[in-house]
Amino acid sequence: MRISSSGFYQSQLNNITARTEQLHKQLDRLSSGVRVQTAADDPVAMNSIFSYREELKNIEQYGKNIDVAEHRLRREESSLTTGENLLQQSKELLLKANSGVNTQDERDALAVQLKNNIGELLDLANAQDEFGHYIFGGFQNDAEPFVMQPDGQVNYKGDGGQREIQIGASVKVATNHDGRAVFGQVPNPRGDFTASYQLQGSREDNLRIDKAEIDDKSVFSDAASYQISFSDNAGVLEASISYEDENGVIQSSTPQPYTSGQSITAFGIEVAVNGEVKDGDQVTLESNVQNGNGQDYLNAFDSLNRALSWLQKDNNSASGQSELNEVLDELDAVSAHFTRVRADTGNRLVRLDHQRTGHEDMALTLEKVRGGMEDLDYAKATGEFSQTMVALQATQTMFGKVQSMSLFNYI
Repeated sequence: MRISSSGFYQSQLNNITARTEQLHKQLDRLSSGVRVQTAADDPVAMNSIFSYREELKNIEQYGKNIDVAEHRLRREESSLTTGENLLQQSKELLLKANSGVNTQDERDALAVQLKNNIGELLDLANAQDEFGHYIFGGFQNDAEPFVMQPDGQVNYKGDGGQREIQIGASVKVATNHDGRAVFGQVPNPRGDFTASYQLQGSREDNLRIDKAEIDDKSVFSDAASYQISFSDNAGVLEASISYEDENGVIQSSTPQPYTSGQSITAFGIEVAVNGEVKDGDQVTLESNVQNGNGQDYLNAFDSLNRALSWLQKDNNSASGQSELNEVLDELDAVSAHFTRVRADTGNRLVRLDHQRTGHEDMALTLEKVRGGMEDLDYAKATGEFSQTMVALQATQTMFGKVQSMSLFNYI
């Protein structure tokens, strides 16, 4: 078979070009450290690499979401902690004001401090996150959720929404507690009513309502208020419960002998009373919610305003001392509620930490697997590069020698 000179030259040039291209590719891989640069390099590996890259990208986004959630929850936790401190300070102001040696000016100064505490708690309730969103506003997070009225009452303008953020493929975490749940749904320490006192004279053992609950809804009238009246019947102290029905008629229960610590029941409610009573004493049980369930919850700001009202009066009396017990119990209930909400916030933060750790471990695993498929084995690549270089040099040398050969050199 004859091989023409032009065919031979073209074959050698093609061989040199192919070797050169191969050398350039190997040099590019060595400089980039990447073995699979295109799907043509390894179609099967490239498909897996794309999947790992996407999953790593998702993990990175989850990490950013966890950071956002953590910042919001830390802000909420800090607000609740400060709120607990404010409540403790408010209790201390009340106990200090309860001393009989305080002048009116001193009581007025304590009242100013309590007003400041209420203002600080309002600021905490209107706290914002790093984006300017109100933490306790629910979904309505672009306007202040809590607004103080001229009479000192604080109204909630937000809603009950909980914002959630994705922190895993199928995992979400709530980044807030709405203001109604935090500041307006404090479990009532008395049960279903709040108590106020109109007591006669002074006494050593303060009268106290330990429990006021609905125990039989089938006969409960859902009146706005009930009066517990104590009277002396031939030397026996008796208690009766009365209320005004929808027709304006006073309904009264049969008087029951009073024994401290025993419950009084009538009209579907049960009241546990403790302490010394006198003829003519009255206790009013009120419920601001007429829904057949009583007043299960208190409002934190209402409780503080009640404390302020007590502080602004001279309460060195039996009624004032019993009222103080009510106020202190309510503040304790608010503080305990803040603690429960803060504990739930802490649980969410723990969940974020666990999720972050899981993502970090998964990212290391995926990166290792991806690297095994995509990254270059430098030892192997360097050897292949050297072989290709030697082959290219040999091809170029042979081509140069053959190109210079001629029959005329042998004639």
